[in-house]
Amino acid sequence: MRVGYEIWLLGFLVWLAACGTNNPPPSVAAATPFVPVPIASPTLATRAPVPTSAETADASEPTVLTLWVPEEFATGAERGGDILEKQIAEFQAAHPNIKLNYVLKTPYGKGGIVDWLTQLDELLPDRLPDAAIVDSRELDQLEKLSLLQPLQRDLPSGAYWDLFPPAQRIARRAGVWDNQPLTLDTEHLVYDSQRVAAPPLSWQDVLTNTTQFAFAADSTDTFLFHYLENGGSLEPQEHPVLDTSVMQSILDYYQRARANGNLNENTALIKSAREVMPLFVTGQTPMAQVRARDFMIERSRLPNALAAPIPTRDGRATTMVSGWSFVILNRDATKQDAAAQYLAWMIDPAHMGEWANAARMIPASKGAFAQAIEPSAYADLLWKLFQDALVAPTFSQQAPYADAWQSAVEAVLNGELAPDDAAFRAAQSVTQ
Repeated sequence: MRVGYEIWLLGFLVWLAACGTNNPPPSVAAATPFVPVPIASPTLATRAPVPTSAETADASEPTVLTLWVPEEFATGAERGGDILEKQIAEFQAAHPNIKLNYVLKTPYGKGGIVDWLTQLDELLPDRLPDAAIVDSRELDQLEKLSLLQPLQRDLPSGAYWDLFPPAQRIARRAGVWDNQPLTLDTEHLVYDSQRVAAPPLSWQDVLTNTTQFAFAADSTDTFLFHYLENGGSLEPQEHPVLDTSVMQSILDYYQRARANGNLNENTALIKSAREVMPLFVTGQTPMAQVRARDFMIERSRLPNALAAPIPTRDGRATTMVSGWSFVILNRDATKQDAAAQYLAWMIDPAHMGEWANAARMIPASKGAFAQAIEPSAYADLLWKLFQDALVAPTFSQQAPYADAWQSAVEAVLNGELAPDDAAFRAAQSVTQ
């Protein structure tokens, strides 16, 4: 029975990899008329040596480049999809020897891009895509599988040096340039200039009045930003007393904000920054900590909205970023060259700037950023924040802390524990 199950599972993986995505929207499928990759019969043989390009393709046939992407980077995306489709057509016209096969994939979790790459690498490595666009917080998983191919051989060094400082730290890990950040994700403050005279810079500024301030207090990202910004470590054995003190100070700020009326019952236990922007758009709060992309999407409807740094304990203006990175996975030299040619086309400032502006995304490179982000005051804010931004740790690094922090925040905001007790219990649960 186990042999039969393995054969069934293998067949299912091949079928699903060939389909590309779980129940894709019809519009996405219809908008992606690129050449599919032929699927051969699967075997359970061990991984064979990578054949040379002469053995794998007829020189007269174009190289088919299969690229797995999340929805934001798909030709059927609501924002920027039409621009991307136009740019793909232009690339293929300029490079008739390369055909692009975009495959839409779920970004995270079971059945997500990295989950599928992990499964295929173990069972059907010859069915892996040639390249993919993945969240920078999952790059460590691909590195463990030795799937990331170095980029320094195929891309000019200027492609690295044009990246913002945090994007450079994402791109080069352990001294190896193994991914190219395309866009950056971050959060910042947004406020209604008709209701708030000046944005608060520090926690104390927030607490000096009762102006409501919506932020995802129960979100790991929110707590993580303040934790790292105040010197906390994700290696608690290094300085556990300091880390407990940092946690206590954040929890104390949350408790005081709740008692002061800055955090009300509707916003106190929000778990995702995605839930915050609607509260600001509908006027339920005059001030909020939001995702930059959400702000850029809604900005045209908010003439009085201005952006500012997130209030921090000492008033230092900074932020935390993650990104979407292009990775080359195929070890074949011909496929690597094709992927590098397309990547170079994508990150050309004119191409990336045009697409990112339409998609409401922030380019990771300074050249494209200058063409994509407007108005100038908002661009200036992001530019300054990116000079000294924190890089979000990987999901694997965050995992041991997420539950402990969530329990501590909820206990404090619900009045069940004092900040010092909640911080002590969180520290204990992490170090046990």
